[in-house]
Amino acid sequence: MNIKVLFPAVLSFFITSNVQADKQPPVMEEILNQPETQQFSGSEFMECFVDTPALDQFTRNVCFSVANARTTTAVFRIQGGPSSNFRVIWSDSRCSQNSKSCSLPIFQYRSISISADVLNLSNNQFFSVSAQAFYEGFN
Repeated sequence: MNIKVLFPAVLSFFITSNVQADKQPPVMEEILNQPETQQFSGSEFMECFVDTPALDQFTRNVCFSVANARTTTAVFRIQGGPSSNFRVIWSDSRCSQNSKSCSLPIFQYRSISISADVLNLSNNQFFSVSAQAFYEGFN
């Protein structure tokens, strides 16, 4: 019974919530102040999934899973932008600046919001993306 009540509340939260990525790391402020810096076209995005025994698939911007395990992994992946010669400035320091994907532990009844600024080192263009992962339990 609790699951039936919880799911509409969580779904309502998804619809009304806004992923925030307002704060720029100091390095990005320097890049933004350079006149030759331009943003990408806007076709770039972040996707994620929360790893469970089910067949997990990436979804754009927001992902959600329910399982019995108290801890699992949230996987975030950046789509678009340069395929080489780039630097990623993740909002979580556990993520690598040389990778467009990041895996983080997530606990039941918690969420992870993550953002990333991707800089193309060949031409100083950049873009920003973000996503949010939610993990619920059956307890």
